[in-house]
Amino acid sequence: MGCETMERDGRRKVVLEINRESQTKKKNEPFESIIVGRGMLDNDTYNLMEQLEIESQSLWRIQNSYKNDFSMDFESRQLWGLIEKDKEELVRLLTEKVRERL
Repeated sequence: MGCETMERDGRRKVVLEINRESQTKKKNEPFESIIVGRGMLDNDTYNLMEQLEIESQSLWRIQNSYKNDFSMDFESRQLWGLIEKDKEELVRLLTEKVRERL
């Protein structure tokens, strides 16, 4: 396979030349596949990873933004502290489950 850049009317155009060797296979011959690692994740593992990302981002916002808001009253600070502890536990549990599955 070759690659060259052509210029026409002040515009660049990349042109790929494909060798004919790969086209000599039979029409219905299956593709060769190379499996790297374990392949795709099952849906449950993907969902756990997705939720871990969401909860981690939420925890980060609480720790780095919401709790640093000095206009907050004492009751609000307590509430954010409670939510922070719950998020930390949830992130810990999700991390454990994802590690088990990977």
